[in-house]
Amino acid sequence: MKFKGENILSAGQFDRAGLISLFKEASNMEKIVKKGQSDILKGKVMATLFFEPSTRTRFSFETAMLRLGGRVISNADMVQTSSFTKLETLEDTGKVVSQMADVIVMRHPVAGSVSTLAKFSDVPVINAGDGSAEHPTQALLDLYTIWKNFGRIDGLTVGMIGDLKNSRVQHSQCEMLKHFKVKFVLCSPKGLEMSKEIVEELHRKKLDVQAVNDLKKFVGMVDVLSVSRIQKERFVSEREYKKFAGTFVINAQLMKFAKKSAIVIHPLPRVDEISVDVDDDPRAKYFEQVKNGVFVRMALLKKIFKG
Repeated sequence: MKFKGENILSAGQFDRAGLISLFKEASNMEKIVKKGQSDILKGKVMATLFFEPSTRTRFSFETAMLRLGGRVISNADMVQTSSFTKLETLEDTGKVVSQMADVIVMRHPVAGSVSTLAKFSDVPVINAGDGSAEHPTQALLDLYTIWKNFGRIDGLTVGMIGDLKNSRVQHSQCEMLKHFKVKFVLCSPKGLEMSKEIVEELHRKKLDVQAVNDLKKFVGMVDVLSVSRIQKERFVSEREYKKFAGTFVINAQLMKFAKKSAIVIHPLPRVDEISVDVDDDPRAKYFEQVKNGVFVRMALLKKIFKG
């Protein structure tokens, strides 16, 4: 991929070479942050449009832009505090905001909405999560965390646990991991399995995919334990959600069965799927991921503007 001037809408845009290039740039960004402020994007303005709640993703993008010397205009609640309340369309919103900003970062609860706005924007648009479809930049920082900890991705066994049906993060992880020689172990409650389309795509790439339901056995099989919460907002009722909540829990007792070299990643927020007694385990990387997210998004912004 070329990056410069490009919309970042899907994990499918990234090839192996593009991913490795981005990871190396993110590593450079770590060094820049240690030295202090940069002026790489001085004079540039980023607009963050969030139609759905966010802490890490919005703050991470805004921090990344500020650390690169750029500026931010932000709306954390587009549903209640924008012209959306006056029935302005996504098409018009994209046209309007792109007259004031050099890049737009957007989150929306409906799959495909970010792409809709991007078609009418005059500046690059970055998908910060669209419904249960994709979250490409979260997957980027997840893979960067893996690459950073192991020095590679090839040859690893990646386990995914949780709401694999609705987790846009794990969908995007699969889309990117298919470019590497990895094995997949999938563990989810019955009814929340990874979609057949995604599994079939992994098979087309001649990757090994195994589904399990024994969590203790699952933990001992993997190098990377990618955990997601049960996606409450994707269920039609509280009762339906509670059927699945708390099905699988990663705790200190369970981690005794994991590899000493394994790592645990999670996009956060967590609910009850990772116990706090795992936080002090050196294999827990979910708070480290937050910092990595700033570096990765700095790298992505630089590449979009500078190539």
